[in-house]
Amino acid sequence: MKRMVLLALAGLSSCAAYHPAPLLDTAQVAVPLPTAQPLTLAQLVALAMKRDPDLVAARAQAGIAQAELLAAGTPPDPSLSIGFEALLGGPASMSAIAGSLGEDVSLLVTRSADVNAAKAHLLQVNANILWQEWQVAARAAQLGVTLTGEAADLASLHSDDQALTALEQDVQVQTAAGNLTQQDVSATQTALAVLRIALNSEERSQARDEAQLDALLALPSGTPVALTPPDVAQIPPERQQQALATLPRRRPDLLALRYGYTEADEKLRAVIRSQFLPISLGAQGGRDTSGVVSAGPQVALSLPLFNRNRPAIQTAEATRAALRAQYAASLADARNGAEALEQSISLLQRQATQADQAAAQAASIAEDARHTFAAGGLDARMETDLITAAGDREREVIQLHTQLQTANLSLAVLLGLD
Repeated sequence: MKRMVLLALAGLSSCAAYHPAPLLDTAQVAVPLPTAQPLTLAQLVALAMKRDPDLVAARAQAGIAQAELLAAGTPPDPSLSIGFEALLGGPASMSAIAGSLGEDVSLLVTRSADVNAAKAHLLQVNANILWQEWQVAARAAQLGVTLTGEAADLASLHSDDQALTALEQDVQVQTAAGNLTQQDVSATQTALAVLRIALNSEERSQARDEAQLDALLALPSGTPVALTPPDVAQIPPERQQQALATLPRRRPDLLALRYGYTEADEKLRAVIRSQFLPISLGAQGGRDTSGVVSAGPQVALSLPLFNRNRPAIQTAEATRAALRAQYAASLADARNGAEALEQSISLLQRQATQADQAAAQAASIAEDARHTFAAGGLDARMETDLITAAGDREREVIQLHTQLQTANLSLAVLLGLD
């Protein structure tokens, strides 16, 4: 008995201790970017995956799943019971002592299923973290493409603003000299006002997207991030078809659902085996007040007569069936989304080609019109319309190419490509 007490005390001496970890009341100081040079799309994505605060928090979830895996394979500690009854009177000659040592062996029945379920859960958590990393990478790349397009849009708008401002000043001089009418002034001023409304709107969009990129990179809002023009490659049709065929084995969110289904299946095995649980084995013994010493084994288990763990089994079966249906729906959504995006990319490519031709033609006409207007062969209203039309065509090209690059990035994510 004394040895049992010593073993119990030795076990207590190796227990874990509490260490406080207080929360910070102030945000951490943002670490500046490692370079001031313009970032490529790949560099931008790498920085976002490293610095995004939400990803840093998500990666901590893997530690919880690893602890659950440890718990699934670790048996519970044995239980020790010791009793002492002092002799206060009567014919007996000594005090009574009793003790028991028991171990819950339920884990041996469900251990393999529990460990497999915990492993699948850990894989599911890691796959979900990987999918979140993919989402952050895609968001960073899309912001890079969008901001580059917005910068090109603003450059085009500023160019038109300068051209229309110079035209408006020239029209004012010509009107004062009696060569043009007030209608010419009105047409130029109206076009200039509409252009500046578009310019202000584009500046607000750029500021909003810059703030989102700063947040993604854990930078203070308003921190400029220089970007190089993005180069987003087209995904060949044959690679698209191959990627669709192997989608369930590569896309992290689908892998996470598969691991979740495996976890639910193993948990169903465990609850079926748990119909006789808990089961404990041990030994008990002692000495009564008359000096009789006794000892023997002890077994305790549940008899599956009424409950038979049926509520837990039914819940586990329903959970597995729900996850099976969710996986089928997610797989269908992924394939349908990828196929719809492929069609959208084909349409954008055709529209971008047509827009390129129209923009080149409009720019050529506008350039010729400038010389004609300077020579007096064109009125101010026509010159205004041609400047505006050329600028609109140029910005249409920019927007279509931005949409095409963004669509290709989205398709890469949907197809589970790098």
